[in-house]
Amino acid sequence: MHCSTDAVHAPTVAGIAGNRNLGAWSIALSGGYEDDVDLGYAFTFTGAGGRDLKGTKQNPKNLRTAPQSKDQSWETNPLNAALKKSSETKKPVRVIRGYKLHSKYAPAEGYRYDGLYTVEKAWMEKGLNKGGFMVCKYALKRMAGQPALPERDLEAEAEARKGQKQTGSSKDIESEDDASEYPETEDMEPEEEDAITTPPEPAHSQMEAEEDE
Repeated sequence: MHCSTDAVHAPTVAGIAGNRNLGAWSIALSGGYEDDVDLGYAFTFTGAGGRDLKGTKQNPKNLRTAPQSKDQSWETNPLNAALKKSSETKKPVRVIRGYKLHSKYAPAEGYRYDGLYTVEKAWMEKGLNKGGFMVCKYALKRMAGQPALPERDLEAEAEARKGQKQTGSSKDIESEDDASEYPETEDMEPEEEDAITTPPEPAHSQMEAEEDE
């Protein structure tokens, strides 16, 4: 919600913001797909869709972590098409990393703006999901001239958690395994393309200024 209020990443749930005609303005890395690989200054990102998020009769609530049940698509999913368009225009995309991401570059808590990246490549391949369904993949690279990315020492954090458990401390640091218990958000795109709107003017203007620089 803070990212949306600050006009950094407009959607409060969806992992991609943009439209098929102009491209993507921002994405949020939140560990929603097993295909994602985060190397900090470069990473692969998996598109949206391919999951039945409407639930079942036994579990009718929205299933944010539903398994992949069909192929992803650029034609039927405007968010995937937006990132594909960005791979063609090479216009920068804002990147936000969340604490659920399994990476040493992920913040320990909350969500963090990590600068501007360009979509270097867009392709489709069989995903790592159990059904072997096709997924949209994107390779992003961080633009030069930006502050260095913060890095966490995951081994030290693991040792600290181990020590806390041995001493019986009630305050524990959330582990990456613990994070997997929370609902993921990558796949929650609007059902109608008309629902995808341009982010608030301040952020859009800011990005254009950064492009001019």
